[in-house]
Amino acid sequence: MMASELTVDAVRMALDLSRMRAEVTGWNIVNASVPGASFFVVDQSAAESALGVAAGEDTAAGYQALSAARNSSLALVEERFDVARPGLDELVADSVSAGLQYQLLSEALGRHFGLMRLAVTGRSGA
Repeated sequence: MMASELTVDAVRMALDLSRMRAEVTGWNIVNASVPGASFFVVDQSAAESALGVAAGEDTAAGYQALSAARNSSLALVEERFDVARPGLDELVADSVSAGLQYQLLSEALGRHFGLMRLAVTGRSGA
C-alpha cells in the first residue's frame, strides 16, 4: 500500500475522533444546566497512539496500528460522576475547538486529493 493511503486512513480516523468529540461535547452542553446530570468524557488514547505510530517512519507498523484501532473501539465514551463539571463557556469552547479541528482536517484531505488528481491527470481540473 502507498503512504498516501495511510495518510487518508489517518485523516479519516482523526475526522471521526473530532466528530465524536463534538457530539459528546454537545451532550455535555445539553446537560450543563441539569442538576445531578452525568458528564461524558472521551478517552481517545488508543486512537491517538495509533495515529502517532502512523505518523512514524515505519509504514507497515502504521497500517497495523490504524487497522487495530479500527477493529477495536475508536474511542471510549465514559459517563463520569466523579469529575468536576466544566462551565458552559468551557464546554462551548471545546465544541468550537472540535469543529475547527474537523474543518481543518477536511480541508487538508481535500488538498491531498487535489494533489493526487494533479499527479494523475497533470492538470488541476479547475
